[in-house]
Amino acid sequence: MSKGRALALSAGIVTIATLSGRVFGFVREVVIANKFGASAETDAFIVAFTIPNIIYSLVVMGALSASFIPVFSGLLANDDEEEAWRLAHTILNLLLIAFGFIAAALMVFAPQVVFLVSPGFGSSGEQLALASNLLRIMAPALIFLGISGLMAGTLNSYNHFATPSLVALVQNVIMVAAIIFLAQRMGIYAAAIGFLAASVCQVLIQLPALLKRRLPYRAVLDLRSERAKSVARLFLPVLVALAASQSNLIVDKWFASFLETGSISYLNFAYKVGSLPLNTLVAAIAIVLFPTLSRQAAMRDMEALRNTISLGVRIIAMVAVPASVGLFVLSKPIIGLLFEHGAFGPAATVATAAALAAYSFGLVAMGLNMLLVRSFYALHDGVTPLKASIVFIVFLIAFDIVLVRPFAHVGLAFSYTIAVSVMALVMLGALRKRLQGLDEAKLISSFAKISLAAVAMGVGAWFTALYLSATLAGGTKLAELMAVGIAISVGALLYLGVLVLARADEIAIIRRLIRGKISGKQVAADKA
Repeated sequence: MSKGRALALSAGIVTIATLSGRVFGFVREVVIANKFGASAETDAFIVAFTIPNIIYSLVVMGALSASFIPVFSGLLANDDEEEAWRLAHTILNLLLIAFGFIAAALMVFAPQVVFLVSPGFGSSGEQLALASNLLRIMAPALIFLGISGLMAGTLNSYNHFATPSLVALVQNVIMVAAIIFLAQRMGIYAAAIGFLAASVCQVLIQLPALLKRRLPYRAVLDLRSERAKSVARLFLPVLVALAASQSNLIVDKWFASFLETGSISYLNFAYKVGSLPLNTLVAAIAIVLFPTLSRQAAMRDMEALRNTISLGVRIIAMVAVPASVGLFVLSKPIIGLLFEHGAFGPAATVATAAALAAYSFGLVAMGLNMLLVRSFYALHDGVTPLKASIVFIVFLIAFDIVLVRPFAHVGLAFSYTIAVSVMALVMLGALRKRLQGLDEAKLISSFAKISLAAVAMGVGAWFTALYLSATLAGGTKLAELMAVGIAISVGALLYLGVLVLARADEIAIIRRLIRGKISGKQVAADKA
């Protein structure tokens, strides 16, 4: 097999595994909703689950990946494999010590930690005790997650992507299986045990690939080396920026814990549905464009960089705007189809659909942020995203305080929409100033066409869903699936039809982007 075909096969495996992992992550949420509904137990699990996950996401998947992989890969590129592994063992041992201490602290001080994250649980001793017990079960998983994340970064540095890409899929499959087979006997504890078992399996599936390197474990902790200091210098700024940008995961739960039982669950399920098109299509667009942005920034070709960012904004808008409109007009049918069965009743559907409608207004800003942050990183500017993240926190907390009392959990969802939109505007304004424009005429023209097509799509989808809900009798899941599926199909056809009639350039551009045929010259040509 040629190198090109091998790379193509590897890329295909990674893509399928990653997409499957996201799908099963969504299946996990559906199964939890089916078994436990939007209940006090589900709220307790979501809070307990968030605590180790956010520590892992910030420290390992975020800051450590951004700081360790470049240094480790650089050493490998310079044929200094021994020094690279000395650094890897130093980071591994530091993670074991740090995460071991944190896991022990979470187990000992579980009630205090849960109360800090969700003080509203304090009014219900049973809910606080349940969340604390769940956290004690899941806290040791932090150690295995840390090892798994470092293993994935190390394997990626050797251009081994297939095995690490299976990690999310394995975790979600094991959690789903644990809930299905153990929930009847163990209740919500089944999900916690599944999470712990999955974290162990993440390490086990990557171990054979790592052992092939035949480099034995060393109990070394060389924190004074220049390599370790290089990792530390990169680590701290990225950690602060990520913590700021993901603060909503804690802030919204803090406020929601004071609301009626199930509010945390409503927000969680709604956010997962709303972010699904972003984490698949929009994230892929941003990732595909990032290498081009980096090359153009390195060559100081500001005109080409400006055109690429303009292109990215237009393509993301082409996906995010209709997703926003569609999720708004079909929020109740979609939530009903996905979640309303088992313990998840009609009242929970209405409450979750209202939160989804509020989140839908922020999808465009959320999608743009994926591209804008990468644009600043391509320009070696981590300060501007950090400042924008701080603005995000300030607006989020301020609007949470204002809107939570009159609008309950829907106010929290809308506060996030406002804050993330302000964050996008701050970065867009800073980028426009830095690049002396972003081809505004083309952006305005594209947004006008996309918005017109999205409105036609929304009207068509809404009337179709309304007609089919009255026509298809029985209230079965098959009838719901047909109604939602046909409404989405009609909306999609209307959207694409209006774009074609409006002669939107983005249709041809996105076709070439998907085929991998966008180059710097073509991006520049698309400006004309």
